[in-house]
Amino acid sequence: MASAKSKFFKVLGFLFLISAWTGGVLWADWQSPKWVEEFLAEEPVVPVAKFYPLDKFIISIPGDKYPHYLLLELALKSNNPKLKSVLDEADPLIRNSLMKMFSRKSFEQLNSTEQLDSLQNEALMHIVKVLVEHKFPSDIDEVLFTRMVIQ
Repeated sequence: MASAKSKFFKVLGFLFLISAWTGGVLWADWQSPKWVEEFLAEEPVVPVAKFYPLDKFIISIPGDKYPHYLLLELALKSNNPKLKSVLDEADPLIRNSLMKMFSRKSFEQLNSTEQLDSLQNEALMHIVKVLVEHKFPSDIDEVLFTRMVIQ
């Protein structure tokens, strides 16, 4: 009989301990002190820019005596992680727009290193315009020329 009482008190003590623990956790959660919120708060995720390289372009450029050729490789910078599928779908539109833009430039305009920033901005505006006209998302932040060779 003593062992039955002993087991009963052990089980009762265990149930009391579990109940007290659960009650304490619920009470602490109900009180929700500031330090718990700060401890459990997640840091905001900073969006990381992604770079999407396009296939290289070879464009004929009119010259005074003979035609020149431009080899251009560029990448698009965006914070949109889903832009890759948009660029795959809109690739012919983007390439056509850029080929028209660069083929209207003269050899002197393209050969000047001071023109790189303005050419990148102009290319960005052309790409965004084409994407908007065809109802594609146009959240491109920057156009980067990764290689540019003029002959």
